[in-house]
Amino acid sequence: MRDVLIEPNTQWPPPGHDRLRTHWESWRAWWSGDIRELKKYTPQTAPGGYWERKRNKPGGREIHLPLASDIARTSGELVAGDTPALDFGDTSLTGQWDDLSQTIGWANRLIEAAEVASPLGGSFLRPAWDDRVADYPLLTVVPGDEALPEFRFGHLWSVVFVEELPPPAGWKAQRSGEVWRHLEHHELGQIRHELWLGSSSDVGRQLPLAEHPSTNYFPHQIDTTPIRPGLLCEYIPNYLPNPLVRLPLGRSDYQANETFFDALDTSWDSWMRDIDLGKNRLLISREMLDPVTQTGGRGGFLGRGRKDTPAKAFDIDAEVFTPLEMPAEDQGKPAPITPVQFKIRYQEHAETVAALIEQIVSRAGYAPQTFGMHVEGQLSGTAMRRREHRSYRTRERKRRYMRPPVERCAETLMLINHVMFSGPKPTKRPTLAWRETDQADPKETAETVNLYRQAKAMSCYIAVAMAHPEWDDVQIKEEVARIEKEEAELMAPPPTGHEPPPGTDPNQPPQQPEDDQ
Repeated sequence: MRDVLIEPNTQWPPPGHDRLRTHWESWRAWWSGDIRELKKYTPQTAPGGYWERKRNKPGGREIHLPLASDIARTSGELVAGDTPALDFGDTSLTGQWDDLSQTIGWANRLIEAAEVASPLGGSFLRPAWDDRVADYPLLTVVPGDEALPEFRFGHLWSVVFVEELPPPAGWKAQRSGEVWRHLEHHELGQIRHELWLGSSSDVGRQLPLAEHPSTNYFPHQIDTTPIRPGLLCEYIPNYLPNPLVRLPLGRSDYQANETFFDALDTSWDSWMRDIDLGKNRLLISREMLDPVTQTGGRGGFLGRGRKDTPAKAFDIDAEVFTPLEMPAEDQGKPAPITPVQFKIRYQEHAETVAALIEQIVSRAGYAPQTFGMHVEGQLSGTAMRRREHRSYRTRERKRRYMRPPVERCAETLMLINHVMFSGPKPTKRPTLAWRETDQADPKETAETVNLYRQAKAMSCYIAVAMAHPEWDDVQIKEEVARIEKEEAELMAPPPTGHEPPPGTDPNQPPQQPEDDQ
């Protein structure tokens, strides 16, 4: 079966997702914070802005506030910072999964997938195996802009993962701009590997996998039906729907925020310019200065050179402006020293920057308090949660989209471990539950539990589960047993000294000594 067929010498990238590609380049630039990438790609979605001006007129200060990167990192921590618990319906299988997940680095992969999905709208979980690398299944995260997916009825039908490779050692390019590509086709029941040599706009020609050291150990085709029917990889959308496309490709947290990102960098640049201009300087007459010479080099002065020319270059760090022709107040006397101190518009810039940050994080679906804004004073856990309600709602929405593919991916990893490494076989798909460890203040939880217990409206089991939401059923029951034992010991009557010895029946009368009979 060949769901995605790449023809030689055809357009690259293939038609489809064209509208998103421009945005992907821009979003990745904002996410990286790299100045060259910002100048190259962000003008496509923020025309006429700060970075387009910097691209057309290079030089001078170039400043960037990495709020976009902070949003992606915060999204990853909110969504997957608390590793979900997976229940396979069997205690031994769940224990085997816990050990396997620690070996695979499951928690790290989920955080990566959530962070990647924030700027790019989605990410892929790609299970793999290679006994030359490890004796257990492997899991990698593929960004959404490095794949060519095909959907049917809203479900992932096939996907091609694209990786650009460096030229092999000793390769002499036949033409400029050559691009080596490794295409990994994931289709129903199989995985295919292909090596192509083309250009940035042309897929070129297919070569044997042995032609490149990065692909020479891949088989051309792998039958995946012994593991499971269907695809092995999973797509995690950031959240849906996406108004840019009709396909179920996730929506980026940066979508519709590009011009605000650009305005934020403009505001920071203006603020720094005010600080430069606000340096205290003195205006004095030329007659009050010592003569200096110019070196003749680019921007050089205050040194020996080929010309004895007074320095005329403007030094923004100088404490004195030189030289100025100023009329003397009295005949034969130089003009007085005149201090100059420009106003630094700190308050105006601070308010502008704060307003832009608040607009950006709110449009991305988060509360400003999540990013350290408006948190003056000491607040309880409940008060903070109420302030961050928008962030928690966004987190829950992303988790609902993340749950089904994560459950299927965990099942696939267990099946790979069973087929390839003789591990236990799962009998059913696991059920995911997020561990909630940051939901309430411990003091407020204790007060709530105490009120319910006094009103006889909560059992000891529910009280322990509410106080320790991260515990499983076994841990809760063990704690309940310990509590009941301690309560029974406290409620026992005090000793009187006439208690029967341990191990005797308290209902039998004590035996008389033989001498008294």
